[in-house]
Amino acid sequence: MDGFFASGFCGIIGGLLLFGCAQLDEPEKPTEQFVATAFEHALPLQEICDHIPNNAAAADSALMAERYVDQWIREQVVVHEAENRLPEDLQTFEREIEAYRNALLLHHYKERYVQQRMEQEVPEEEALAYYVAHQDLFMLMDYAVRATFVHLPDADDLHLDFIKSALMAPDSVPSFPLQQWCVEHAAIHSLNRETWWYLEDLIQEVPIELYRAEKQLANRKLITFDADGRNYFIRFHEHALIDGVAPFEVVQDRVSELILHGKKQ
Repeated sequence: MDGFFASGFCGIIGGLLLFGCAQLDEPEKPTEQFVATAFEHALPLQEICDHIPNNAAAADSALMAERYVDQWIREQVVVHEAENRLPEDLQTFEREIEAYRNALLLHHYKERYVQQRMEQEVPEEEALAYYVAHQDLFMLMDYAVRATFVHLPDADDLHLDFIKSALMAPDSVPSFPLQQWCVEHAAIHSLNRETWWYLEDLIQEVPIELYRAEKQLANRKLITFDADGRNYFIRFHEHALIDGVAPFEVVQDRVSELILHGKKQ
């Protein structure tokens, strides 16, 4: 057929694959190698190598390469025919090409992101088993507490009563009404009863004075106090002592990091 040339039989392509692909792996390659040309377009040997598994047998590689070249030539023939027969105004696809390119980028990005997340996530069962087996690695250097709190500038008695009642509600009662109220009144709050804090970090948010820490942290009643023109409300739900084993929830991220680090070595 006029307009194209191909190394189109199994022996030649097989030889190119055996020797050409190996040369392409070298750090410096003087000239790019081509397998076929069609209508001023050239098919690089590297493109074929990229589509053939490294562990494929020589005969299989040659057969796959021959099929790839044949398909490439057929595509070039059809494209050439379309370019000659379609009006120029129907050959402008910049917007479609850009949209397709963006779609491909997003697709591959999402795939890679999901894969990376899967590689970085450790099943909770595996993390818990590691935690139980290595508890000596997770001793507390500070108190750890589960606590909920609210603080805001001086409020009237009606609002104070509402906050106290909501914070002292049983754990089975949703905290959403109080959370909504805090958002509407710009009150700083942490209402997730399952959230653990190191005491040092919690005091940065709620400057509570602890004279007998262990006894005060064991108190499950609501604690209220004023400081620097603000009303503070805090309730401790659970605590862990210094030199004790940290609760799993406190160190779960660290456990996962240790497991992943061990897998990489």
